[in-house]
Amino acid sequence: MSAVLTSERAEVSTDAEALYELSLEGGWGDGAPILAATDERVLSLLAATPSAPDYVIGALPPQYGVATVELVAVNAAMAGCVPEAFPLVLAALEAILVPEFNAFGLTTTTSSVFPMLIVNGPSRAELGIDYRAGCMGGAAGRGSMTIGRSVSLCLRNIGGQRAGETSRTVFGQPARFGLCFGEWEERSPWPSLAQRRGFTADDDVVTVHGGKGTFPLADINNDDPRDLLLLIAKSVAFPLSNMYLGGSGENGEVVIAVNPIWADRFATAFPEIEAMQEFLWQHAWQPIELWPELNREILRSKDRVDGAGRVSLARRPDQFVPIVCGGLGSLHAIALPSFGESQMQSAAAIRP
Repeated sequence: MSAVLTSERAEVSTDAEALYELSLEGGWGDGAPILAATDERVLSLLAATPSAPDYVIGALPPQYGVATVELVAVNAAMAGCVPEAFPLVLAALEAILVPEFNAFGLTTTTSSVFPMLIVNGPSRAELGIDYRAGCMGGAAGRGSMTIGRSVSLCLRNIGGQRAGETSRTVFGQPARFGLCFGEWEERSPWPSLAQRRGFTADDDVVTVHGGKGTFPLADINNDDPRDLLLLIAKSVAFPLSNMYLGGSGENGEVVIAVNPIWADRFATAFPEIEAMQEFLWQHAWQPIELWPELNREILRSKDRVDGAGRVSLARRPDQFVPIVCGGLGSLHAIALPSFGESQMQSAAAIRP
């Protein structure tokens, strides 16, 4: 028995450019062309999930619009999401709505932060989720582009997020169009991110990270993996990081995406990923003298300075989250810094 759609309908022109213009005029577009969310396309998405169309995933901030599966499907249809990828959109929204993710803070802050989606599981390649060369932009996988955009449109059209209105973001970032990429599990010397978070290798899992942007790191000078990782730790502990700006440093993670060549190098020194996280944590600090005197007083008042005068970026090793992805050109890594008021969350896709 097919689902009965209850969403409000609008008659639009079959002309693609006219639909695009209408989306801009109505404010429900994101600045790029969209596809028409026809009954047929929405119903095909709904058929890919066991959840009823009127099932409520939750209230999306900042305006707490009620996100039913049907409304999510409408936005996913506009983004060009295929039915097979739709359960990952639902999983991402489920993870975003976990209280510890602090979705209201992310959608209203002056920061550029936005949910970044990291996908694990057997469906990555067939869904076109980029995890090799160019995985964080330019690889053009349909899954990466449409899953991330579906979530972004849901936050805009259901949650009511609007830059300069309900969102106070100063700059935003390209990921606000949607950022979704996968981990290259087959090239990782460690368990996948999803496995480390309690899922199995057979699960399709989305992990949402409140990321402020992509912070590029590069090196051609170090042969010793410990020397290289030391420099990564020092680089992510930059003085104007939001994780220094905030309170205790208890919240937030820094995702550190390393290419497969570097991953193999790091694994020679750190066969267990927990040891790599420990090393990053031990070295991700700066001397208090690096800050001007007024800033030093503030850091001391927040108990951020230890007895040796070191200001650590985070309180725990697990706040550093290495993953493996990217091309085989070596030389590069990408850090995804946090705005420090969020904890990453994961959810598995559920299929009929």
